[in-house]
Amino acid sequence: MLVTILAFLFILAFSITIHEFGHFLVAKLFKIPVEKFSIGYGPPLIRMKIGETDFRIAYFPLGGYVKIAGEEEPALKTLKTNNTENTAPHNNTEDTESKDPLNTRKGESDKGVKGFYDAPIYKRVMIVLAGPVFNILSAVIVFSIIAGVYGLLVNPFMKVEVQPDSEAARAGLLTNDSIVAVSGYKVKDWDELYEILLARQGQEVAIGYVRNNAYQEQVILVDIDSLGISPVVPPVLGSLKLNGPAQRAGMKPGVRVLQIEDRAIETWNQMIEVIRRSRDIPLHFTWDDRGEIKSAQITPAKYYDPISQDTIGQIGAIMPLERHHLPFVDVVSFSVRRSGEVLVLTVRTLYQLVVGRISRRALGGPIAIAQLSGESARWGFENLLGLLAIISINLGLVNLFPIPALDGGHVIIAVIEAIRRRRFSVRTRMIIQQVGYALILLLIVYVTFNDITR
Repeated sequence: MLVTILAFLFILAFSITIHEFGHFLVAKLFKIPVEKFSIGYGPPLIRMKIGETDFRIAYFPLGGYVKIAGEEEPALKTLKTNNTENTAPHNNTEDTESKDPLNTRKGESDKGVKGFYDAPIYKRVMIVLAGPVFNILSAVIVFSIIAGVYGLLVNPFMKVEVQPDSEAARAGLLTNDSIVAVSGYKVKDWDELYEILLARQGQEVAIGYVRNNAYQEQVILVDIDSLGISPVVPPVLGSLKLNGPAQRAGMKPGVRVLQIEDRAIETWNQMIEVIRRSRDIPLHFTWDDRGEIKSAQITPAKYYDPISQDTIGQIGAIMPLERHHLPFVDVVSFSVRRSGEVLVLTVRTLYQLVVGRISRRALGGPIAIAQLSGESARWGFENLLGLLAIISINLGLVNLFPIPALDGGHVIIAVIEAIRRRRFSVRTRMIIQQVGYALILLLIVYVTFNDITR
């Protein structure tokens, strides 16, 4: 539980701080004072005044805000006819629609400094968009740290298992052939092989492989879905999940599973097949630990697999992968590419949720994020960083939704004000903001309900 709480707070603190720092930095670049920088909502737990900015960490951590001079306080307030509870600077005509074209008025707040709504439209939009942009850019940095410090995990096993009646089988490949080249290009790991074949989809390639110590080639028309090859991975454990069933039983990275119950285990897929269908069922494992034969009873824990959309068993171990360290230029390239892939996948998923191709029951809230954070942390800090990058991109995109009180809503309001060439009154802005917060609260209640009932 402690691991989950700490991991969850780490994810929240980083994602929210980066987001709000984007707003803060661009506002300061435009010389617009920032009155508050808060991580969390509610009364401050910790606060520090630096210059004109009140930096604080508040009690309710699910969010944050920066209050720029002239902006309304991001809290649900009771509207009064005289707007006395509004913190934005205003004069006697503020309750009427301002007729300042494009909001470029040079007026000042009651402290004698220019406020957010006194800034030109383009500056307001840039300040608002800075938060989501910083979230996405931070993902690139996090992926760079993962690739630069930890390296990339790749599958080094090139022996293949060939499915009957597949394209590979018809071309003459056999199980236990070792693929070493594609059209004369040497491949070093399975990940590289897959990327090359994916890029050659629908084309003919010459697959070079070794059989009985002899090199051979076969021409294959690449169709990823019907190619019918998979790597033959030995049943050797790689990384173990902290306090998972395998670790609790005394297993260590590098041990080789020999037998489960009365079944001899020769490949990773054989082992996984038994474990996946045996959730909450005790199994007797026998393994080789550096020449010493050991055995123990292990009960695979229940785990919901979002790919198969089924609850399966797992013992908390991954296959033995190798780390490849990249030169700096390749690290940057990889990080940008991986961030782009996550960004596109997130946009596609959000679209499918909106149009109903994916059930809205799949939406997760704070509880789901906390569970994912704890699971990732138990697999190691590298995995937690990977989740952090994904969450940060998601946060940036969700904030672009055209909902009042979110960044996307602020952009829409600014565009509407530019089109009508006058800005909304303080009262109108407060009503819009109240509606936005009500929608956000409803969304939080809905996703939390999903978390609890899932």
